[in-house]
Amino acid sequence: MAQYHPNTDPPKGFAIFKNIEELASGSDKFRRVLWTGTHSQFVIMTVPVGGEIGEEIHTVDQHLVFLSGKAQAIEDGTKATGDQVCDVHPGDMVIVPAGTKHNFKNVGPTPLIVSTVYAPAEHKADTVHDTLEQGEKLEEEGKDEPPSWAKQ
Repeated sequence: MAQYHPNTDPPKGFAIFKNIEELASGSDKFRRVLWTGTHSQFVIMTVPVGGEIGEEIHTVDQHLVFLSGKAQAIEDGTKATGDQVCDVHPGDMVIVPAGTKHNFKNVGPTPLIVSTVYAPAEHKADTVHDTLEQGEKLEEEGKDEPPSWAKQ
């Protein structure tokens, strides 16, 4: 994976990430923050075969772009229905408004690779979680909070 060092201070200019699909595919980490701004945060995720993002509710909006793999979208504990798409494929984007209970399960034969933007930031600026379980533990312990300058 190309070496990107997350900013831990407020950004002073724009950031360019070339070939996000290749960058994200090169990460074997469940969650890796690449950039944190005062109003948003850019993160890549790799979910193993049979794994999931984990059922959660954010106080921030989340925009997910699916880069590879196949996921099942789950809203409020059940498969998304109605106008929502149940299966999510590469090139699809899902927007999860703050307060929406959601999960995405990897139902394909390869890792699920996702880039996501939280607005505002959801995680510590230099977060790297090896697994879902590690991420949940750090969040529960209050060790994965966004920087004070990013809480808008």
